[in-house]
Amino acid sequence: MLQTLLSRSAPGLLAAVLLLFAGALPAQTTWKSPESIKTGLRIMNQVVGHTGRLIAAKNYDQLPREGQEFEQGLAVLNEGIANESADFKTKIGPLLAKARVAANAMSEAAQTHNESMLSLTHEQFAAAVKAVTDMFPEEMRPQPRTTTGPASGAGAQ
Repeated sequence: MLQTLLSRSAPGLLAAVLLLFAGALPAQTTWKSPESIKTGLRIMNQVVGHTGRLIAAKNYDQLPREGQEFEQGLAVLNEGIANESADFKTKIGPLLAKARVAANAMSEAAQTHNESMLSLTHEQFAAAVKAVTDMFPEEMRPQPRTTTGPASGAGAQ
């Protein structure tokens, strides 16, 4: 009898539970400057990829320039989130600061040409940028590029 009752009321119970949880979700569904946010995240993500390729190629002298490009992406992202809720900015602020510190550490390590230090700082930088990106819904995040060969040319960043 209980099994019959549960099987008949399961869709209604499921709907009620979903409505209950939907009310608990954050109201952050409408972003005030989504294009700025997407652009900032895209730039930051491109810098992670490009710096990884530069380190692999042992082209360390270009890493400080990439640090400047990261700062530009960070500025665009900060503009994009400027009008978001204080609660959101409180959560993302430390992550942005950590990403900035990691980018600076990588730029400083580039001056030493120490491969193991550069690998470590790049891993930390990539993880910090990922933590920032993960604060946004999937549709705001940069999409991974699919290529069949190595990146080359001016457009490969």
